[in-house]
This record gives sequence, C-alpha cells and structure tokens, in this order.
Amino acid sequence: MAYRATPNTTTKYSPFYLLHGREMPLPTNENLKAKVSQENSSHSQRLENLKAGIRSAYTLVRGANSLSHQNNKEYYDRKAKFRKFEVNDLVSLYNPAIKTGLSKKFKKIGRGRTG
Repeated sequence: MAYRATPNTTTKYSPFYLLHGREMPLPTNENLKAKVSQENSSHSQRLENLKAGIRSAYTLVRGANSLSHQNNKEYYDRKAKFRKFEVNDLVSLYNPAIKTGLSKKFKKIGRGRTG
C-alpha cells in the first residue's frame, strides 16, 4: 500500500494516481470510503474531469521519463569507452558461466562469421 501511494521520484506521481486519477484514500477509523467531491454530481462531468486529469498526468510522466532516460544515458556515457572494430580483427568472446541446472549442450558459443 505504501508503494502505491508514494510519488515516484521520476514521474512525481504515485502509481495509484496514474491508474485511478486521484490520490489513494488511506484508511482511517473515521472514514474508509473513497471521497468524491459533491461539486461534480453528474457522472459524465466527473468522468470527463477524470480523463482530463489522467491525460495531463500521462503527458507530464512521458516528459519526465524521457528526461530521466537522457540523464541516465549521459551518466552511462561518462564511463563508456568507444571501440571501433574492423573486419578480421581478433576479439575476445565473453562466455559467462552457465547457471546451475542449465546445460552447456545447447548454448550458442558465439555469433558472426566462422572460418
């Protein structure tokens, strides 16, 4: 329950808000029901307000995610090394250990041209 109600650092919205279009009503002894404002008594108007709120939240989340992606890429690129290979260069093949319970028999050794 705590994860669903906590705003994400990237999106600034809680998962519950992005799914339901409103903040999560936390249980208290006084009232365990979801609070609905009485100013929009018609269902169609309430539905339109809900759709508009979710649309704007999704737009903001989309922008925040792309910004976060760019920041993560810049952080990764600081330590990444550029390597350029030519045809017929000798390279090492990274072959990680086989996990317990799996067989080496059907594992592909590498890709590319052989010979």
